[in-house]
Amino acid sequence: MSQKELVINGRKFKTRLFIGTGKFANNALLAEAIKTCGIELVTVALKRVDLTKKQEDSILKYLDIKDLVIAPNTSGARNAEEAVRAGEYILAAGFKWIKLEIHPDPYHLLPDPVETYLAAEKLCKLGMTVLPYINADPVLCKRLEDCGCPAVMPLAAPIGTNQGLKTRSMLEIIIEKSNVPVIIDAGLGAPS
Repeated sequence: MSQKELVINGRKFKTRLFIGTGKFANNALLAEAIKTCGIELVTVALKRVDLTKKQEDSILKYLDIKDLVIAPNTSGARNAEEAVRAGEYILAAGFKWIKLEIHPDPYHLLPDPVETYLAAEKLCKLGMTVLPYINADPVLCKRLEDCGCPAVMPLAAPIGTNQGLKTRSMLEIIIEKSNVPVIIDAGLGAPS
């Protein structure tokens, strides 16, 4: 069975594998992995990058950003207000894609559905390409699609657990009902 071409907000992707910048021993290794795997979208935590590119050790120094979509994320935001503030900073730095993450519990990092929706509404109105990290909730996914999110990113299992596909039945509903790409995020352990 051939897969449909992946298009998010008009951008065509050859690969369906996206990558975050955490868990790499150094920035050079990260850049090598991106090049080797043909990665086209990279999410990066705001606390790990200088969006103004002024720092010598900035992750952006190691990435060929003309060929990549860089989606800074709002990891660490505890509510919509903090996430929107981060989004405004990201937009001011010239980045239009954002991975929206709001998780008030720093231990489990489970997404807050209400605050995520509120932030997504505002960030979409600012013209950002919002990729929301959320629980595998079909109703929330549909509402995020309706407010302008060009894709949704429901979790497979709690982030960092490597439990694999624990939310399969909900993901099947989300995929069936969605008119935007569904990107399975968190808890997989390995893309395979």
